[in-house]
Order: sequence, then structure tokens, then C-alpha cells
Amino acid sequence: MKISILFQNDDFIAVDKPSGISVHNNEDSQNLLSLLASQLQLPNLLPVHRLDKETSGIQILSFHKDSARDLANEFQQRSVKKIYLGVLRGQLKSPEGIWTRPLTDKAEGRKNPEGQTRDRIPCETRFKCLKLLPYFSFCEFDLLTGRQHQIRKHCALINHAIVGDARYGDLRYNEKIAKTYKLSRMFLHCSRIEILDRRIESPMPQDFSDLMQLVGSVQK
Repeated sequence: MKISILFQNDDFIAVDKPSGISVHNNEDSQNLLSLLASQLQLPNLLPVHRLDKETSGIQILSFHKDSARDLANEFQQRSVKKIYLGVLRGQLKSPEGIWTRPLTDKAEGRKNPEGQTRDRIPCETRFKCLKLLPYFSFCEFDLLTGRQHQIRKHCALINHAIVGDARYGDLRYNEKIAKTYKLSRMFLHCSRIEILDRRIESPMPQDFSDLMQLVGSVQK
């Protein structure tokens, strides 16, 4: 598998991570770091943030510790703009807005996406519905905070889980979608990151386009 390079300079590289590949999980025989080490002959890349295994899109990795520290600080200080695309189950009633439900900063489950009350902290996800489909909503998300699984949790909490989300969505529904449309993935994609005056973009994955073409679109 060849990983697409979106941007590269002397300090860091931005790549287009496929869905289904973890960034550096040692339990996976093939993860992003091992693939890039083989492809670029660079064994010591340092992730400065991490996409979920099921999420595709922009992943930034540094070539050295100083750059990794500086870039990580940008993420921690909320000076990085992160835009995602997602396909949600069902049709949203509101075309845009901000979700503010507090969440924990850890992985949870479908029974309680918010986690324990004592562990919840403020969260903000700005959403905009780009297109309504007969059974889905195609949306853009702007992460105003960066909690673990934030978009996935917020979507699940309003009963519009990300299509294909095995952790927070309905398993039978996901199986039905995969069987009906022959598309098996979680439909969440990091499409744009703006960091240090640089704008890095990843094109919408082909399987997003395939799903929308299969179900047909309805303009709002």
C-alpha cells in the first residue's frame, strides 16, 4: 500500500491516511508508521496528533523532536483548524450549529458516549449539513476542541451516529449498510488542517462519492 504525501518540508510531513489503518498500534501488522518507514526509508517519524484507525485523512508526522514539540503545542493551544467530513445516519433537522455537550477525553461506548459525569469536560463541535441524502446527512465538522472521539460521540448523542461507526453506532444498522451498498468503513474523513500558516487538504475519499451516488442526492 502506497501512502499519498500531501505536504512535506524539512520539519514535518502530512500524509493521507486510509481508513482501517492505525497510526502506530503495535498490535497491527501494518500501521501507518511502518508503511511510511518502508516507503520513505525514514524509520523515526513522530506523530504530532493521531487519527482514529477508522478515520481517513490528514495525519501529520514530524521528522525530529523539536518540530514534534512545536507542532504538538499548536494542537494543544487550539491554534490549529481541523475540518472533517462525515456521513451521518438519517437526516439532520438543523442545517448548522454547534454541539456543546461535555464529554470525557477517553474512548467510551455506545451505551454512554459522554462517559462518567465526573470526567466530562467542555466540548464544542461546529457542524454544517452540506447535503441531505434520502437516508443520510453529508456534513462538515469544525473541531473547536479536541477530545477523543469528539465528533463521533456528539453525533451518537443526537441519534445520528457516523455511518459505519462500530463503537458508537448500531452494529445491525452498520451491517445492513455494508451489505446494501458494498461499502464497509466508518464515514469520517479529516479533509483540511490549517497549521503554522499552511493549509493542507485531502480530497474526499472515493467511497464517500460512491455512497452518495448510490443513494442519490436531494438538494436542500
